[in-house]
Amino acid sequence: MAQVFRNFRDSPTVPPGWKARPQPGAVVKVPIKQVALLKFLQQQIPGRWMKVYHYGADGSEVHYCRHQSGPVFDVEYHAAK
Repeated sequence: MAQVFRNFRDSPTVPPGWKARPQPGAVVKVPIKQVALLKFLQQQIPGRWMKVYHYGADGSEVHYCRHQSGPVFDVEYHAAK
């Protein structure tokens, strides 16, 4: 089961030294559409959650669910293709 972290860089799935793509377009935030996932997240920490796609300078991506107050859940790292 995925864990809740203070921020995405605290997750062991993100390589140390990972660098984000320069703004604009480095981060895309969208509403969570999976009802079951959203209910689960709100049971963990009530409030507003968003799905975040964070793009790396090397073409990699980090995907995670972020709460309005900052904690993140289900951090996934996708290496550049």
